[in-house]
Amino acid sequence: MSADTSSSTSAFVSTLIFNGVIFIIFIWLFLTLRPKNRRVYEPRTLKDIQTIKEEERTDQVPSGYFQWVPYLLSKPHSFIIQHSSIDGYLFLRYIGIMGSLSLVFCFILFPILLPVNATNGHHLKGFEILSFADVKNKNRFYAHVFLSWIVFGMITYILYKELYYYIVLRQAVQTTPLYDGLLSSRTVIITELQPEMAQEIEMDKRFPEATNINLAYDLTELQELNKKRTKIFKKLEAALNSVIKKSMKLKLKYQKHPEKLYGPEGNKRVNDLETYVPYNKRPSFRLPITIPRFGWKVSIPFLPIGKKVNTIPYCTEELAELNDQIHEKQLKWDTNGKLPAAFLQFETQLDAQKCYQSIDGVLGPKTFGSKLIGCAPEDIIWSNVSLTTKVRRSKRILANTLMVLLLIFWAIPVAVVGCISNINFLTEKVHFLRFINNLPNVLMGLITGISPTILLALLMSLLPPFIRMLGVLSGALTQQEADQYCHKWYYAFQVIQVFIVTTLASSASATVEAIIRDPSSAMTLLAANLPKASNFYIVYFLLQGLTVPSGSLLQAVNLVLSKVLGKVMDTTPRQKWTRYNSLSKPTFGVIYPTMEILVVIWVSYSIIAPIILIFSTGALFLMYLAYLYNLNFVLGFSKTDLRGRNYPRAILQVFVGIYIAQVCLVGLFIMAKAWGPLVLECFWIGVTALAHIYMKWKFIPLFEAVPLSVIRYARGEKNACYPTKDLGLHEVKDVAKEAKEEYERDQIGGAIRPATRNDLKRANLLPDPEEERSSSTQASEDQSSVESTGETTIRNYTNGATSKKLSVGGSESLKPTSTFVEDEQERFKKLRYSDIQGRPKNPDDQSRGPDGTLMERGDYGRMYGDPNAVLNEMEAFPPNIVENITVWGRIKNFFSPRKSYPFERIRMRLPHVYNTTVEYENDYLQSAYTDPIVNEKPPVVWIPRDPMGVSKEQVDEARNNGLIICDDFAVFDEKGKAKFTFNPPDYEPPVKR
Repeated sequence: MSADTSSSTSAFVSTLIFNGVIFIIFIWLFLTLRPKNRRVYEPRTLKDIQTIKEEERTDQVPSGYFQWVPYLLSKPHSFIIQHSSIDGYLFLRYIGIMGSLSLVFCFILFPILLPVNATNGHHLKGFEILSFADVKNKNRFYAHVFLSWIVFGMITYILYKELYYYIVLRQAVQTTPLYDGLLSSRTVIITELQPEMAQEIEMDKRFPEATNINLAYDLTELQELNKKRTKIFKKLEAALNSVIKKSMKLKLKYQKHPEKLYGPEGNKRVNDLETYVPYNKRPSFRLPITIPRFGWKVSIPFLPIGKKVNTIPYCTEELAELNDQIHEKQLKWDTNGKLPAAFLQFETQLDAQKCYQSIDGVLGPKTFGSKLIGCAPEDIIWSNVSLTTKVRRSKRILANTLMVLLLIFWAIPVAVVGCISNINFLTEKVHFLRFINNLPNVLMGLITGISPTILLALLMSLLPPFIRMLGVLSGALTQQEADQYCHKWYYAFQVIQVFIVTTLASSASATVEAIIRDPSSAMTLLAANLPKASNFYIVYFLLQGLTVPSGSLLQAVNLVLSKVLGKVMDTTPRQKWTRYNSLSKPTFGVIYPTMEILVVIWVSYSIIAPIILIFSTGALFLMYLAYLYNLNFVLGFSKTDLRGRNYPRAILQVFVGIYIAQVCLVGLFIMAKAWGPLVLECFWIGVTALAHIYMKWKFIPLFEAVPLSVIRYARGEKNACYPTKDLGLHEVKDVAKEAKEEYERDQIGGAIRPATRNDLKRANLLPDPEEERSSSTQASEDQSSVESTGETTIRNYTNGATSKKLSVGGSESLKPTSTFVEDEQERFKKLRYSDIQGRPKNPDDQSRGPDGTLMERGDYGRMYGDPNAVLNEMEAFPPNIVENITVWGRIKNFFSPRKSYPFERIRMRLPHVYNTTVEYENDYLQSAYTDPIVNEKPPVVWIPRDPMGVSKEQVDEARNNGLIICDDFAVFDEKGKAKFTFNPPDYEPPVKR
């Protein structure tokens, strides 16, 4: 009997002890180190980190080891949205919803299924006695099939409810003052245009409401020059910091004997770099060699090949020359060849959405490749803008082919891991493995429990960077597309490798002898032993639930970088500033699939082995706490504003787990010849498929589009109403049809509107480009000649003009305007600036703009924020539940998404941070959707200021060479180590696009 007994019990005990000890150690270290290392464990609470916006900061973590748990759990959704972003909030919601379902099903399934499985069965041992495999009487399978109806039906309804909530929440967010006015919300991107359509006049004729039409241009040469400049700049900055640091060390070394450094008579200049570091001892490097005929430049490190040059003079000369070349090309960037992509800016989001929804009808599906909205300029992968439809399709096919091949190849090591989890079943036929039977239970548990789960986790962690790279190579136009590509394929890897391959390998290894004797019985034997594979996932949940959350809280990597490696690797002020001010950011295309696979596992095994629900509930609860802490106190906002786009994908992908569970049950019923339960389960598969198709039909068209009636309703326009019945689905589908009919009748071709810059350019009413360049160059020279009065004046190029310093005056043109009209004030009163106009101003607060709003200057504009967004009082964060709704009313509303999530209520409980409005500089808008290199300013070399004056000498010398070197906000400490005292001189907080 011992040969047929699973090692599940020993594996479970060993894994529980091992992972439990790790969990306790990690949590103890986290609780001990947290108060003394705030930069590592709560950087979002620090006031001196300059890259965090004020409304994103959180209060200091409450004192006490676990006081942060009730502190965060008691916060309303509005607090989480403001401090975790909409993406972080929806990610936490996903974990919370799925963990709650797992807990609820424990109470539904355990009282029925556990007795049904465990009594009068096959008398299996370990956890198998509580699983489907122990059932002997096939009439008991009716309990499984009807409970599967309840479980899968509840999951399906919750998925529908969450998709409904997501659409309403997204529409509420998109119509707030912040998102309604964002440049990305008002810009439509059309790619892979046919040559006859890739013309400004054609776009203008079809979309006359567009205020600015930019076509993409081939800026390859400019991009290459910028890459070269960046490389030279970094080399020069590192070299200058190195020699000044050496100078400071020599100054400190000979402080008591200065004559050894400056000569007996002090005839060496104190501020001369030659005094400290002679020319021949300064940093140098070898230039790359050019391969004849091909023209390739190759640099071979550690070999004396190529001309050796002194770094500082060479890079100084090269950088000055590159600055001039780039500046000249920036002035005439729009004279380059055009690419098949157009960027259409509109005055309002309403016009942009109307354009986005009507493109298919107005242009026709064969004249363009894809359409995008809600993508900021920095989100665009400019190297992929030039791709045509054929090239993009071929690159996508190639990338997908590589992913499929990798998927097949990756199954080999994953299958080996699955076999290890039940390796004792193979020892009878594989002779060299028989020694394993003689091992103690503890070692057996380590081999079959801990090692395979750790190996599997390591195998899966190697994939995301490669998938992300293939996403870019596949032709993704934006970072959002690349993230979605990573999300899709990494989830496929998780399901196929972590679940299907491991399950088959684990159960197949347990029945390999029987399959060898009778290969035709493989399917029924695998179905019979499928429940035994749940033992592996019980151990997997222990690993994921104990070590991953505790390791995430411990932040071991950041701790080592901050305390050890950072001090060794970071030598310049910029490196130290970046280390201190840059926060780790979540990549939702990676972390979503790691949670989704846990959901797939518990959904698939909820009926077959319900005991797994205990471990899935515990794992998801601990994951929720860890991510709740990190997203509020540790991690910054995602680099790309995905606007919650990963959430509906994750919700729809739960159907994968439902289908797998149903197919497994069908296989088990076939094996048991339980025809009644088989028919009932097949019927429910059909119901599930219909529900899945209906949800995709109803919700997917609304993932990107915002119905025009919703925008009008949010603005409070008369006679506007919210489309509660279908959330605006039919309206979105009708817009393209109506726009096509209007265009064909030429009703919109002659629309009267203000002339745009493009109109004026075509009418020759704008100044000649040469005149603009000369005047802007003169303005740049005038600006650079202004003498500094206590502040550093830095010359820069901004497309030929100096960056304007905008005042904080009371001009009416600068006032942030509400997106609502007077007639509907009461309905959306929380989201109006009139609520804060009477707020008393602090006379010392110079950052407040008109109407008491908080104003912050950014790189290409100004941001006006609601003061309530940075308050700690409860009124700053609207509650989740309306007080006048009773408990019974909430229970009834649970079964009606329309009543549970009305648009007005969802919008009213958004945080005040969404009252922020952004005012962009007009000059920036003209070239916003071009490659960022068009607006790229010359880099500022940042060096520390030394007491000898060497740095000042370098600043003056660079100015004579036309370069910008700055020694402000960086000094040396008493030990001769450079440190920063403020932001880099070229740093500007980015304005949200």
